[in-house]
Amino acid sequence: MANPRATHVDHKIAQARLALGFERVWAALHWPLVLLAAAAALVIAGLLPMLPAWVRAIPMVAWALAFLWSLRPVFGLRWPSRHEAMRRVEQISGLSHRPVSARDDRLPSGADGPVQKALWEEHRLRQLKGLGDLEAGVPRSRWRDIDPRALRLPVALALAAAILLGPGDIRGSLYGSFTFAPPGAQPELALDAWLKPPAYTGKPPLLLTSAAMAERLKQDPELHVPENSVLSLRIAGAKAPQLSFHELFDGDAATPEITGLKPKVNIADGLFQADVTLTRPANVKVTDGGRDLGAWRIALIPDAAPRVEVTAAPTGDSSGMLTAKWKVADDYGVTGVTADIYLADDQDEGVGFTGPGIFEFDPPKLKIGLRKASPKDEAGESKADVAEHPWAGFMVEMSLTARDAAGHTTESAKRNFRLPERVFTKPLARALIEQRRRLILNPQEAGGVAEMLDAILTYPRGLIDRSGTQIAIAAVRSHLRAAEDRAGIDTAIGDLWQIAVNVEDGAYADAKAELEALRKELEKALKQGAPPERIAELTEKLRQALNRYMDSMMKEAQKRLAEGQQKEASPPPGKMVTPQDLQKMLDMIDKLSKSGKNEAAQQLLSQLEDILRNLRPGMPQQGQGQGQESPLGQMLDKLTDLMRQQQKLMDETQRMPQQGMGGEDPPNTGQQPGEGNQSGTGSLGDRQQELSRMLEDLMNQFGRNGMEAPRSFGQAGKNMNRSEGSLRQGDREQALGEQGEAMQNLREGAKGMAEQLMQQSRGQQDSQGQNGEARGDDRDPLGRPLPSSGEDQGPAKNMLPSELAMERARQILEMLRSRAGESNLPKIERDYIDRLLKGLY
Repeated sequence: MANPRATHVDHKIAQARLALGFERVWAALHWPLVLLAAAAALVIAGLLPMLPAWVRAIPMVAWALAFLWSLRPVFGLRWPSRHEAMRRVEQISGLSHRPVSARDDRLPSGADGPVQKALWEEHRLRQLKGLGDLEAGVPRSRWRDIDPRALRLPVALALAAAILLGPGDIRGSLYGSFTFAPPGAQPELALDAWLKPPAYTGKPPLLLTSAAMAERLKQDPELHVPENSVLSLRIAGAKAPQLSFHELFDGDAATPEITGLKPKVNIADGLFQADVTLTRPANVKVTDGGRDLGAWRIALIPDAAPRVEVTAAPTGDSSGMLTAKWKVADDYGVTGVTADIYLADDQDEGVGFTGPGIFEFDPPKLKIGLRKASPKDEAGESKADVAEHPWAGFMVEMSLTARDAAGHTTESAKRNFRLPERVFTKPLARALIEQRRRLILNPQEAGGVAEMLDAILTYPRGLIDRSGTQIAIAAVRSHLRAAEDRAGIDTAIGDLWQIAVNVEDGAYADAKAELEALRKELEKALKQGAPPERIAELTEKLRQALNRYMDSMMKEAQKRLAEGQQKEASPPPGKMVTPQDLQKMLDMIDKLSKSGKNEAAQQLLSQLEDILRNLRPGMPQQGQGQGQESPLGQMLDKLTDLMRQQQKLMDETQRMPQQGMGGEDPPNTGQQPGEGNQSGTGSLGDRQQELSRMLEDLMNQFGRNGMEAPRSFGQAGKNMNRSEGSLRQGDREQALGEQGEAMQNLREGAKGMAEQLMQQSRGQQDSQGQNGEARGDDRDPLGRPLPSSGEDQGPAKNMLPSELAMERARQILEMLRSRAGESNLPKIERDYIDRLLKGLY
């Protein structure tokens, strides 16, 4: 069993051995640690990166050599032996005669008898008893002996100062110290800040850091921008940029910070970017450490909710067309308007309905279309064909909801009105509509409706004139008897409507459906800006369908007259429509579309829709020979042609070279007289002389018809004569001036002729009115403005351009398209032409 005291002695020896080893290692690392601390102080302080690369290399090489030299003691280190540890314990404990190291002594050979061994063991035991208080001692530093001048102290102080007072970017300093490539140019501190209002406001961005903005802020330090504007910052060269938002209070006192505004921050390659949507006013501050980079007081302009109202009670006509007039407004523009229609509580029979069936149907749709994109203020009217809807004829309530780009909505006051329904005149059609209404209100009465249809089929003579109608009614009756769910009832309701319409319209129902389908297709093409070729194709198809529709309507009218269903009506003068009128409207639509005026073409197409909707079989139409134009109208047509030719001559005069012109034609350039643009002065002069003769003939025609020619025509003739002389002399500027005055005088004369023609038309209509008939209405039965409605309405309103203007616009459009296709066109001119053509293709 081991002796505890002997174990204690061995433990102290091990401690002493460790202390001796630490002292030797600590002494060997003195100079390497001092050199490392000195190098670290230089690096952390950022002094080395400030030196040129070749200067920095000298101390670094010297330091490396010194460091390697200082490592010599490290490589010569030897771990302390057990004997050395024992001697340390004896010295520290103050023991003499080596009582600890003697533990390892042995008897000499030959003296190992029993007596000697017993004496030796007793000796060792007595020594162990005397080793009760042994000390191994703590490690002691010998740096004072190694470094008598205490160089380690200034090095340690330098390292501490570098850590506490240095730039703090240890990684950057380390990289810069050992990088010998030329340093890149440090970016200067640059701040860009701008405010971007929402796109729907149409307001331009504000550059907050511009010189102009700085001058503006001196006058008024507060900026007013729309709500939801975006503040964008971009900072280059900053070390620790910060963006903060504070309450917008007056005075210089510190204001609390706003926590609700959270910017989106992106930091990459030393560039600080931040974007924040301003939902409340704020005092914006930008700092870099303790340095103020900028501050702005930003107040927000609230985005008001849109305003919408139904300006008049919605109305309807006998065809079931709903018309609603409305008005919307918004500070930045309305993005959309929707109409909501609900069944009213008060009906003709009292409050509520007798059956729940009508609530199974979705409300009718009234599409509100805005003529412009996001208008700030617009008034208009919208139409919807609700004749087939099950709610037709019942009292309803309608409200409009307007939306703006900010998401605000406003609902108008409700309007109570009767949803228009189509008026049926034939007994069979009326009977079918009555049974359809019965099904709508009470679907459970499908059996009773089937019995009524059975009764109609029992005695069809004199009531049903076509076998197809009889078969269709029988099919509906069968469907009602076999109906097992709501879907079967809804199918019967739709079939009854179609049968009633076919009975009422007669043979022209199919032609009417075809015409309406083509009209809608043309309207869609105009709205979408289809190519002129497509619009011309649809216009031609619509023209052919219109001819078929008018023929079928005439046949239906003749059939009704023969059957005694209606009497022949005498055509009231001034309130008639002819197929020629409708064809002229189609021609005008075609011309407007070719000139790029799709909006005007849509308006004219809408007028055509109103006319066609009000047409009925047997409606008086103007026959052949009644629509002959008056002499004044014929002279106005001639004047229009004269003005067109005069304008064309002005264009060719403009292209005529100014220099090198004499009284004779220029040398032959490969063109025959009359070819090309006839740029020769003699040719242009001859054409001006011919136009002057045309004007003279027109003035003589006034005298033959007992009328006085406008005085401006005489002045126009003088201008033409002087223009002719200038053309023959090669004076382009003088000729253009005279031609411009001639055109102005011709326009004044045309205006006077148009007023006379209007007065004649008004007089004829007044004289041809029926006895006691008032003429307070400004539209005829077909919805067309009357020519006697004054300058603010009807044709005198000048809603559409003249034929001359449209022809000129079409020529300009074709010229622009031709120029745009030239490959050698300069970029600036090509961009300009593209902007002109934008939206016209």
